[in-house]
Amino acid sequence: MEGEFTLGDIYEEIAERLALARTKALMGERQEALGLFQGASLDYTRFREVLASYPGAHALEHAFDVTLAALNAEQSHCCDADVEAAPIVSRPRRRAGKAA
Repeated sequence: MEGEFTLGDIYEEIAERLALARTKALMGERQEALGLFQGASLDYTRFREVLASYPGAHALEHAFDVTLAALNAEQSHCCDADVEAAPIVSRPRRRAGKAA
């Protein structure tokens, strides 16, 4: 019966993936973090109603929200870095014509 999981196993698996995704996001490894978060998010959404009765359900919901916030913060940090790295292009100044 290796294919059977307990509610605790599901909870721990989701919590571990969220923690790893949060760590990856904070380290700047956005693509890996997104992959981990998407998998955890699918399982969390799938088992949300059942997990609501599990002790620690609020902690898991909080971990989900914090991970999402970390990914959003990392995304805005990446966008800010792209803007800072972009060269500033200035237009040449027009010379004022002499008044006749």
